[in-house]
Amino acid sequence: MVLPNLWKLYNLQSSPYFQATLHQGSTATPTSLFVGRKQERQQLLSTIGGSRSSRQAVAGRPGLGKTTLVQAVKADALAAGYWVADELISITAESSSEVLLGQLLAGAYDAVLACNPDAAGVAVEAAQQLVRSFRLQGGGVNLSVAGFGGGASRSAVISNPPSALTLDGPRVLRDLLKFTLRKGAQGLLLHLNNLENLSEADAERAADVLRGIRDQALLLDGLHLIVVGTTDAVRTVVQRHTQIRSVFGDPVVLEPLALPEVRQLLDYRYQALQLDPNRPWRAPITNAVVETLYGLFRGNLRGMLKSLEEGIQALLGLTIMGDAAMPVSLDDLLPVLKRRNQLELEGRLGITCWERVLRWAAMDPAARQTQAELARLWRIRQPSVSQTLQQLTAAGAVEALPRCGREPIQYLLTGTTRLAT
Repeated sequence: MVLPNLWKLYNLQSSPYFQATLHQGSTATPTSLFVGRKQERQQLLSTIGGSRSSRQAVAGRPGLGKTTLVQAVKADALAAGYWVADELISITAESSSEVLLGQLLAGAYDAVLACNPDAAGVAVEAAQQLVRSFRLQGGGVNLSVAGFGGGASRSAVISNPPSALTLDGPRVLRDLLKFTLRKGAQGLLLHLNNLENLSEADAERAADVLRGIRDQALLLDGLHLIVVGTTDAVRTVVQRHTQIRSVFGDPVVLEPLALPEVRQLLDYRYQALQLDPNRPWRAPITNAVVETLYGLFRGNLRGMLKSLEEGIQALLGLTIMGDAAMPVSLDDLLPVLKRRNQLELEGRLGITCWERVLRWAAMDPAARQTQAELARLWRIRQPSVSQTLQQLTAAGAVEALPRCGREPIQYLLTGTTRLAT
């Protein structure tokens, strides 16, 4: 059975509103589709190229394209002679210094094999053995499990877990980096992601974890590391301890792409997904749709693209059309998104939380609110406000803005919620 491709109505192979991260070498989501961020991109690359090892951080609100920026930087670094791996290393609330050290070693090993599939020798085999033991113990689950077949021929003595990473990890990582430099690479670039999902307490723990491997791993010649996450989480992780703050530069804090850049991004995707090269592609949406959703989502590109993809697919699936379709208008799209988002959020939140959202939206859906202000609006005590905000944030209904000094944290309804209300 062949499923219908609704996007062919616009002469497109598939949805141009995908939210997947761009990747070097990918045919579906190549880094060639990257738009904007020239200054930030150059800043990150200049720091990498100007030192034997470096540690940088990229911060910003969710959905702004932080991870994709680093993927573009990795593609640039690869072209400049650095070795990189496509995988992202995630740090979680359960991470320990030993686990993070194992993940860094596994990421370095993957990068070596990705850029030199025939890599062999004592350093490679030692890394292979330790990475295999680490992964079999449940570590590094966010990394590729391929690449255990490196062409090493000589053996090296490695102690058995759980002491292996603590005792041998730093030495094995150092030897692998030396191997990388001897083979002519400029260095090795790793990408530590997922700080976006850490609570304040988790971010403080992550800061302790990073401090625990500072001397053993972070300062090794040839290793370049970029840490990515929300502004508050990144600042907590890299600035909490003097030992870490002293080896990290100030975070590169991203602002939303400008509206003309978002339009350019969409045009790049339409061109890349053109189905019939003999016919022009057609934009599935009007300019008014782009402008309105851009404003509602305040530059949250991931949220905007998700709404476009789901809303247009719902519209096209319910409409009988010929061989071509007109661009979807704002009047057609907004009612569909409102119904979808209402049902989804009501189901996630339950009656009480949903009613509180409606009271907030009825007052001013674009207003910034503190916990004290919400306690007065909802007429509940502060602990209940905190619990409600946790539920709303987890459901994607509310976003916490970066903290400004000692000022109370401010909260905003997300674009998804504003569409629903």
